[in-house]
Amino acid sequence: MQTLFTNINSLVTVNSNGCLKKCGYEMSDIGEIKDGALLFDDNIIWVGTTDEAKRNIQSGEIKPDKIVDMKGNTILPGFVDSHTHIVFAGDRSNEFAKRLRGATYQEIAAEGGGIIATVNAVRNASIDELVENGFKLAMSALRHGTTAMEIKSGYGLDLKNELKMLQAIKKLKDMVPITLKSTFLGAHDIPPEYQNNRDKYVDLICNEMLTAVAEQNLADYCDAFIDKGYYTIEQGERIFQTALDLGLKLKVHADELADVSAASLAAKMVAVSADHLLFISDKGIEDMKKSGTIATLLPGTAYFIRMPYAPARKMLEEGLAVAIATDCNPGSCFTENMQIILSLAVINMKMTAEEAISAATLNGAAALELSDRMGSLEPGKEANFIVCNTPSYTDIFYHFAVNHVSEVWVKGEKLITN
Repeated sequence: MQTLFTNINSLVTVNSNGCLKKCGYEMSDIGEIKDGALLFDDNIIWVGTTDEAKRNIQSGEIKPDKIVDMKGNTILPGFVDSHTHIVFAGDRSNEFAKRLRGATYQEIAAEGGGIIATVNAVRNASIDELVENGFKLAMSALRHGTTAMEIKSGYGLDLKNELKMLQAIKKLKDMVPITLKSTFLGAHDIPPEYQNNRDKYVDLICNEMLTAVAEQNLADYCDAFIDKGYYTIEQGERIFQTALDLGLKLKVHADELADVSAASLAAKMVAVSADHLLFISDKGIEDMKKSGTIATLLPGTAYFIRMPYAPARKMLEEGLAVAIATDCNPGSCFTENMQIILSLAVINMKMTAEEAISAATLNGAAALELSDRMGSLEPGKEANFIVCNTPSYTDIFYHFAVNHVSEVWVKGEKLITN
Protein backbone atom coordinates (compact mmCIF):
# COMPACT_ATOMS: atom_id res chain seq x y z
CA MET A 1 0.00 0.00 0.00
CA GLN A 2 1.28 3.44 -0.93
CA THR A 3 0.88 6.11 1.74
CA LEU A 4 1.25 9.83 1.11
CA PHE A 5 2.09 12.18 3.97
CA THR A 6 1.22 15.80 3.18
CA ASN A 7 1.53 19.22 4.84
CA ILE A 8 4.72 18.19 6.67
CA ASN A 9 6.03 21.37 8.30
CA SER A 10 9.65 20.33 7.89
CA LEU A 11 10.64 17.33 5.76
CA VAL A 12 14.36 16.73 6.27
CA THR A 13 15.57 14.47 3.47
CA VAL A 14 19.36 14.64 4.09
CA ASN A 15 19.58 14.26 0.33
CA SER A 16 22.81 12.50 -0.60
CA ASN A 17 22.84 13.38 -4.33
CA GLY A 18 23.95 9.84 -5.09
CA CYS A 19 26.83 9.87 -2.60
CA LEU A 20 27.26 7.38 0.24
CA LYS A 21 28.33 10.01 2.79
CA LYS A 22 28.65 13.74 3.28
CA CYS A 23 32.05 15.32 3.94
CA GLY A 24 32.89 18.64 5.58
CA TYR A 25 30.75 21.53 4.39
CA GLU A 26 28.42 19.13 2.52
CA MET A 27 27.01 18.09 5.90
CA SER A 28 25.26 21.45 6.18
CA ASP A 29 22.94 20.50 3.31
CA ILE A 30 20.07 18.48 4.78
CA GLY A 31 17.61 19.05 1.96
CA GLU A 32 14.78 20.49 4.02
CA ILE A 33 11.42 20.78 2.24
CA LYS A 34 8.87 23.11 3.82
CA ASP A 35 5.23 22.00 3.58
CA GLY A 36 6.63 18.71 2.35
CA ALA A 37 5.08 15.52 1.08
CA LEU A 38 6.38 11.97 1.27
CA LEU A 39 5.10 8.96 -0.69
CA PHE A 40 6.20 5.51 0.43
CA ASP A 41 5.46 1.83 0.74
CA ASP A 42 8.35 -0.35 1.99
CA ASN A 43 10.64 2.14 0.30
CA ILE A 44 10.55 5.85 -0.39
CA ILE A 45 8.76 6.41 -3.71
CA TRP A 46 8.66 10.19 -4.05
CA VAL A 47 9.43 13.37 -2.09
CA GLY A 48 8.44 16.96 -2.80
CA THR A 49 6.11 19.71 -1.67
CA THR A 50 2.43 19.25 -0.90
CA ASP A 51 1.48 21.41 -3.90
CA GLU A 52 3.60 19.19 -6.16
CA ALA A 53 1.93 16.11 -4.70
CA LYS A 54 -1.52 17.51 -5.47
CA ARG A 55 -0.53 18.22 -9.07
CA ASN A 56 0.98 14.75 -9.44
CA ILE A 57 -2.19 13.15 -8.13
CA GLN A 58 -4.30 15.13 -10.61
CA SER A 59 -2.03 14.10 -13.48
CA GLY A 60 -2.03 10.47 -12.39
CA GLU A 61 1.72 10.47 -11.86
CA ILE A 62 1.31 9.25 -8.29
CA LYS A 63 -1.62 7.20 -6.99
CA PRO A 64 -1.54 6.95 -3.20
CA ASP A 65 -3.82 4.47 -1.48
CA LYS A 66 -3.90 6.59 1.67
CA ILE A 67 -3.28 10.28 2.36
CA VAL A 68 -2.38 11.50 5.87
CA ASP A 69 -2.19 15.14 6.92
CA MET A 70 1.03 15.63 8.95
CA LYS A 71 0.64 19.35 9.64
CA GLY A 72 2.68 20.51 12.64
CA ASN A 73 5.25 17.73 12.39
CA THR A 74 8.87 17.31 11.36
CA ILE A 75 9.98 14.16 9.57
CA LEU A 76 13.58 13.09 9.16
CA PRO A 77 15.48 9.86 8.51
CA GLY A 78 15.73 7.45 11.41
CA PHE A 79 18.92 7.75 13.41
CA VAL A 80 21.70 5.25 12.77
CA ASP A 81 23.68 4.57 15.96
CA SER A 82 26.98 3.27 14.63
CA HIS A 83 28.80 2.56 17.92
CA THR A 84 27.22 0.78 20.90
CA HIS A 85 27.98 -1.84 23.54
CA ILE A 86 24.39 -2.63 24.56
CA VAL A 87 24.98 -6.36 25.13
CA PHE A 88 26.44 -6.70 28.62
CA ALA A 89 25.69 -7.83 32.16
CA GLY A 90 26.06 -6.24 35.57
CA ASP A 91 25.85 -2.67 36.83
CA ARG A 92 28.53 -0.01 37.28
CA SER A 93 26.56 2.82 38.88
CA ASN A 94 28.94 2.65 41.87
CA GLU A 95 31.80 3.62 39.55
CA PHE A 96 29.83 6.61 38.33
CA ALA A 97 29.48 7.76 41.93
CA LYS A 98 33.24 7.33 42.40
CA ARG A 99 33.92 9.50 39.36
CA LEU A 100 31.67 12.18 40.81
CA ARG A 101 33.90 12.11 43.87
CA GLY A 102 36.99 12.66 41.71
CA ALA A 103 38.25 9.23 40.66
CA THR A 104 39.48 8.99 37.07
CA TYR A 105 38.55 6.37 34.48
CA GLN A 106 42.10 4.97 34.69
CA GLU A 107 42.10 4.88 38.52
CA ILE A 108 38.85 2.94 38.58
CA ALA A 109 40.24 0.47 36.02
CA ALA A 110 43.39 0.01 38.12
CA GLU A 111 41.20 -0.98 41.09
CA GLY A 112 39.63 -3.78 39.07
CA GLY A 113 36.67 -1.74 37.90
CA GLY A 114 35.96 -0.39 34.46
CA ILE A 115 35.71 -2.79 31.56
CA ILE A 116 37.00 -5.70 33.68
CA ALA A 117 34.08 -5.34 36.11
CA THR A 118 31.68 -5.88 33.23
CA VAL A 119 33.84 -8.75 31.91
CA ASN A 120 33.37 -10.58 35.21
CA ALA A 121 29.61 -10.05 35.06
CA VAL A 122 29.39 -11.22 31.44
CA ARG A 123 31.41 -14.35 32.15
CA ASN A 124 28.87 -15.25 34.84
CA ALA A 125 25.83 -14.45 32.70
CA SER A 126 23.87 -16.76 30.43
CA ILE A 127 23.34 -15.98 26.77
CA ASP A 128 19.64 -15.44 27.50
CA GLU A 129 20.46 -12.82 30.14
CA LEU A 130 22.67 -10.99 27.65
CA VAL A 131 19.93 -11.12 25.02
CA GLU A 132 17.31 -9.84 27.47
CA ASN A 133 19.40 -6.84 28.48
CA GLY A 134 20.33 -6.01 24.89
CA PHE A 135 16.72 -6.31 23.74
CA LYS A 136 15.50 -3.80 26.34
CA LEU A 137 18.11 -1.24 25.31
CA ALA A 138 17.56 -1.77 21.58
CA MET A 139 13.81 -1.27 21.93
CA SER A 140 14.36 1.83 24.05
CA ALA A 141 16.70 3.17 21.36
CA LEU A 142 13.97 2.50 18.79
CA ARG A 143 11.46 4.50 20.84
CA HIS A 144 13.92 7.41 20.74
CA GLY A 145 14.28 7.24 16.95
CA THR A 146 17.11 4.80 16.22
CA THR A 147 16.32 2.60 13.22
CA ALA A 148 19.70 0.85 12.79
CA MET A 149 22.62 0.24 15.13
CA GLU A 150 25.92 -1.53 15.66
CA ILE A 151 26.61 -3.71 18.70
CA LYS A 152 30.09 -4.72 19.85
CA SER A 153 31.33 -7.65 21.89
CA GLY A 154 34.36 -6.98 24.10
CA TYR A 155 33.18 -7.91 27.58
CA GLY A 156 34.10 -11.59 27.34
CA LEU A 157 37.83 -11.35 26.62
CA ASP A 158 38.21 -15.08 26.09
CA LEU A 159 37.12 -17.38 23.31
CA LYS A 160 34.05 -18.83 25.04
CA ASN A 161 32.60 -15.57 26.26
CA GLU A 162 33.38 -13.45 23.21
CA LEU A 163 31.55 -16.04 21.11
CA LYS A 164 28.72 -16.01 23.66
CA MET A 165 28.36 -12.24 23.26
CA LEU A 166 28.37 -12.45 19.47
CA GLN A 167 25.81 -15.25 19.56
CA ALA A 168 23.62 -13.03 21.74
CA ILE A 169 23.92 -10.25 19.16
CA LYS A 170 23.00 -12.74 16.43
CA LYS A 171 19.86 -13.68 18.36
CA LEU A 172 18.97 -10.01 18.72
CA LYS A 173 19.17 -9.58 14.95
CA ASP A 174 16.20 -11.95 14.69
CA MET A 175 14.28 -10.32 17.55
CA VAL A 176 14.66 -6.58 17.01
CA PRO A 177 12.76 -4.99 14.08
CA ILE A 178 15.69 -2.79 13.03
CA THR A 179 18.94 -3.44 11.20
CA LEU A 180 21.81 -4.53 13.46
CA LYS A 181 25.50 -4.88 12.64
CA SER A 182 27.88 -6.83 14.89
CA THR A 183 31.50 -6.09 15.76
CA PHE A 184 34.08 -8.38 17.37
CA LEU A 185 35.98 -6.39 20.02
CA GLY A 186 38.08 -9.06 21.70
CA ALA A 187 40.81 -6.42 21.98
CA HIS A 188 38.76 -4.15 24.25
CA ASP A 189 40.88 -4.50 27.38
CA ILE A 190 43.51 -6.96 28.58
CA PRO A 191 41.93 -9.80 30.60
CA PRO A 192 43.31 -10.20 34.12
CA GLU A 193 44.86 -13.56 33.32
CA TYR A 194 47.05 -11.97 30.60
CA GLN A 195 48.00 -8.70 32.28
CA ASN A 196 51.64 -9.80 32.53
CA ASN A 197 51.80 -11.27 29.04
CA ARG A 198 49.76 -9.07 26.73
CA ASP A 199 51.28 -10.37 23.53
CA LYS A 200 50.12 -13.88 24.46
CA TYR A 201 46.55 -12.60 24.54
CA VAL A 202 47.06 -11.00 21.12
CA ASP A 203 48.21 -14.46 19.97
CA LEU A 204 44.92 -15.87 21.26
CA ILE A 205 42.92 -13.21 19.41
CA CYS A 206 44.74 -13.78 16.14
CA ASN A 207 45.17 -17.56 16.25
CA GLU A 208 41.88 -18.69 17.77
CA MET A 209 39.28 -16.02 18.42
CA LEU A 210 39.23 -14.28 15.04
CA THR A 211 39.29 -17.62 13.24
CA ALA A 212 36.26 -18.86 15.19
CA VAL A 213 34.40 -15.59 14.68
CA ALA A 214 34.99 -15.71 10.93
CA GLU A 215 34.18 -19.42 10.58
CA GLN A 216 30.87 -18.97 12.43
CA ASN A 217 30.08 -15.73 10.56
CA LEU A 218 29.36 -13.91 13.80
CA ALA A 219 30.69 -10.43 13.05
CA ASP A 220 30.68 -7.83 10.32
CA TYR A 221 33.67 -5.93 11.74
CA CYS A 222 36.72 -6.29 13.94
CA ASP A 223 37.59 -3.50 16.38
CA ALA A 224 40.42 -2.89 18.86
CA PHE A 225 41.06 -0.29 21.56
CA ILE A 226 44.31 1.31 20.38
CA ASP A 227 45.21 3.74 23.13
CA LYS A 228 47.41 4.56 26.07
CA GLY A 229 47.37 1.65 28.51
CA TYR A 230 45.50 -0.64 26.14
CA TYR A 231 46.67 -2.00 22.78
CA THR A 232 49.74 -0.70 20.98
CA ILE A 233 49.95 0.29 17.33
CA GLU A 234 51.98 -2.87 16.62
CA GLN A 235 49.48 -5.14 18.37
CA GLY A 236 46.59 -3.40 16.63
CA GLU A 237 48.15 -3.76 13.21
CA ARG A 238 48.64 -7.49 13.77
CA ILE A 239 45.03 -7.95 14.91
CA PHE A 240 43.66 -5.90 12.03
CA GLN A 241 45.72 -7.65 9.37
CA THR A 242 44.53 -11.02 10.67
CA ALA A 243 40.94 -9.78 10.55
CA LEU A 244 41.33 -8.49 7.00
CA ASP A 245 42.83 -11.80 5.91
CA LEU A 246 39.74 -13.54 7.31
CA GLY A 247 37.36 -11.24 5.43
CA LEU A 248 36.33 -8.91 8.26
CA LYS A 249 36.27 -5.15 7.84
CA LEU A 250 37.67 -2.81 10.45
CA LYS A 251 36.63 -0.26 13.04
CA VAL A 252 39.00 1.31 15.55
CA HIS A 253 38.65 2.68 19.09
CA ALA A 254 41.19 5.41 18.43
CA ASP A 255 43.02 8.10 20.42
CA GLU A 256 40.38 8.40 23.14
CA LEU A 257 42.74 8.81 26.10
CA ALA A 258 45.86 10.11 24.33
CA ASP A 259 47.30 10.69 20.87
CA VAL A 260 48.96 7.37 20.05
CA SER A 261 48.53 7.70 16.25
CA ALA A 262 45.62 5.26 16.25
CA ALA A 263 43.74 7.44 13.74
CA SER A 264 46.66 7.13 11.34
CA LEU A 265 46.66 3.36 11.86
CA ALA A 266 42.94 3.28 11.05
CA ALA A 267 43.67 5.18 7.85
CA LYS A 268 46.60 2.93 6.95
CA MET A 269 44.42 -0.18 7.37
CA VAL A 270 41.54 1.55 5.51
CA ALA A 271 39.16 1.07 8.42
CA VAL A 272 35.52 1.91 7.76
CA SER A 273 35.56 4.19 10.80
CA ALA A 274 37.80 5.43 13.57
CA ASP A 275 35.83 6.21 16.73
CA HIS A 276 36.23 8.49 19.77
CA LEU A 277 39.21 10.60 18.49
CA LEU A 278 39.31 12.97 21.47
CA PHE A 279 43.07 13.43 21.04
CA ILE A 280 43.43 12.99 17.28
CA SER A 281 46.43 14.77 15.75
CA ASP A 282 46.47 16.97 12.67
CA LYS A 283 48.28 14.15 10.87
CA GLY A 284 45.57 11.71 11.94
CA ILE A 285 42.94 13.99 10.43
CA GLU A 286 44.93 14.32 7.21
CA ASP A 287 45.47 10.56 6.96
CA MET A 288 41.80 9.79 7.57
CA LYS A 289 40.77 12.25 4.90
CA LYS A 290 43.02 10.51 2.37
CA SER A 291 41.74 7.04 3.28
CA GLY A 292 38.07 8.02 3.43
CA THR A 293 37.76 6.62 6.96
CA ILE A 294 34.71 8.02 8.74
CA ALA A 295 35.26 9.89 12.02
CA THR A 296 32.65 8.58 14.45
CA LEU A 297 32.46 10.97 17.39
CA LEU A 298 30.96 10.02 20.74
CA PRO A 299 30.23 13.22 22.68
CA GLY A 300 28.20 11.36 25.30
CA THR A 301 31.34 9.59 26.48
CA ALA A 302 33.36 12.80 26.78
CA TYR A 303 30.46 14.27 28.75
CA PHE A 304 30.00 11.23 30.99
CA ILE A 305 33.67 10.82 31.98
CA ARG A 306 34.49 14.54 31.90
CA MET A 307 37.01 14.40 29.08
CA PRO A 308 37.79 16.97 26.38
CA TYR A 309 35.54 16.72 23.35
CA ALA A 310 36.76 15.55 19.96
CA PRO A 311 37.73 18.47 17.66
CA ALA A 312 34.68 18.20 15.44
CA ARG A 313 35.01 21.67 13.91
CA LYS A 314 38.58 21.02 12.80
CA MET A 315 37.56 17.71 11.24
CA LEU A 316 34.68 19.33 9.40
CA GLU A 317 36.84 22.19 8.16
CA GLU A 318 39.37 19.66 6.87
CA GLY A 319 36.63 17.84 4.94
CA LEU A 320 36.19 14.64 6.93
CA ALA A 321 32.96 12.67 6.96
CA VAL A 322 31.80 12.88 10.58
CA ALA A 323 29.27 10.57 12.23
CA ILE A 324 27.96 10.71 15.78
CA ALA A 325 26.82 7.78 17.93
CA THR A 326 25.85 7.03 21.53
CA ASP A 327 28.60 4.60 22.60
CA CYS A 328 25.89 3.23 24.90
CA ASN A 329 27.73 1.10 27.46
CA PRO A 330 27.53 0.38 31.20
CA GLY A 331 30.61 2.31 32.26
CA SER A 332 31.46 5.42 30.28
CA CYS A 333 28.20 6.44 28.58
CA PHE A 334 24.95 4.84 29.62
CA THR A 335 22.41 6.29 27.20
CA GLU A 336 20.69 4.84 24.15
CA ASN A 337 19.05 8.18 23.25
CA MET A 338 20.46 9.68 20.05
CA GLN A 339 18.56 12.93 20.67
CA ILE A 340 20.80 13.59 23.68
CA ILE A 341 23.85 12.96 21.49
CA LEU A 342 22.59 15.51 18.95
CA SER A 343 22.32 18.08 21.74
CA LEU A 344 25.83 17.38 23.02
CA ALA A 345 27.22 17.58 19.48
CA VAL A 346 25.90 21.08 18.85
CA ILE A 347 26.57 22.53 22.30
CA ASN A 348 29.88 20.96 23.24
CA MET A 349 31.43 20.05 19.86
CA LYS A 350 30.14 23.22 18.20
CA MET A 351 28.52 21.43 15.29
CA THR A 352 25.54 23.06 13.62
CA ALA A 353 22.13 21.43 13.84
CA GLU A 354 22.37 20.50 10.17
CA GLU A 355 25.81 18.92 10.55
CA ALA A 356 24.64 16.93 13.56
CA ILE A 357 21.61 15.60 11.67
CA SER A 358 23.79 14.50 8.75
CA ALA A 359 26.18 12.86 11.22
CA ALA A 360 23.38 10.96 12.98
CA THR A 361 21.68 9.74 9.80
CA LEU A 362 23.48 9.41 6.46
CA ASN A 363 27.02 9.35 7.87
CA GLY A 364 26.02 7.01 10.67
CA ALA A 365 24.64 4.71 7.99
CA ALA A 366 27.87 5.09 6.01
CA ALA A 367 29.86 4.05 9.09
CA LEU A 368 27.92 0.76 8.96
CA GLU A 369 28.02 0.53 5.13
CA LEU A 370 24.24 0.92 5.02
CA SER A 371 23.94 4.33 3.37
CA ASP A 372 23.06 2.84 0.00
CA ARG A 373 19.69 1.89 1.50
CA MET A 374 19.06 4.16 4.49
CA GLY A 375 20.16 7.37 6.19
CA SER A 376 18.33 9.73 3.82
CA LEU A 377 14.78 10.06 2.49
CA GLU A 378 15.28 9.52 -1.23
CA PRO A 379 13.41 7.38 -3.77
CA GLY A 380 14.53 3.78 -3.67
CA LYS A 381 15.79 3.81 -0.09
CA GLU A 382 14.02 2.07 2.78
CA ALA A 383 11.17 4.02 4.34
CA ASN A 384 12.96 4.39 7.67
CA PHE A 385 11.99 7.68 9.25
CA ILE A 386 10.85 9.35 12.44
CA VAL A 387 7.98 11.77 13.02
CA CYS A 388 8.75 14.46 15.58
CA ASN A 389 5.99 16.51 17.18
CA THR A 390 7.77 19.77 16.45
CA PRO A 391 7.19 22.34 13.70
CA SER A 392 10.92 22.49 12.85
CA TYR A 393 13.98 20.27 13.16
CA THR A 394 15.66 23.02 15.18
CA ASP A 395 13.16 22.42 17.99
CA ILE A 396 14.74 19.00 18.55
CA PHE A 397 17.86 20.87 19.70
CA TYR A 398 16.15 23.91 21.24
CA HIS A 399 13.83 21.96 23.55
CA PHE A 400 16.37 19.45 24.73
CA ALA A 401 16.35 16.35 26.99
CA VAL A 402 12.84 15.24 26.05
CA ASN A 403 11.74 12.65 23.51
CA HIS A 404 10.34 14.51 20.51
CA VAL A 405 9.69 11.31 18.53
CA SER A 406 5.99 10.54 18.21
CA GLU A 407 6.25 7.82 15.55
CA VAL A 408 8.99 5.52 14.23
CA TRP A 409 8.62 3.89 10.81
CA VAL A 410 10.89 1.12 9.51
CA LYS A 411 10.54 -0.22 5.97
CA GLY A 412 7.19 1.55 5.70
CA GLU A 413 5.74 0.01 8.87
CA LYS A 414 4.88 2.07 11.92
CA LEU A 415 6.64 0.31 14.77
CA ILE A 416 6.36 2.92 17.53
CA THR A 417 3.74 5.42 18.62
CA ASN A 418 4.90 7.40 21.63
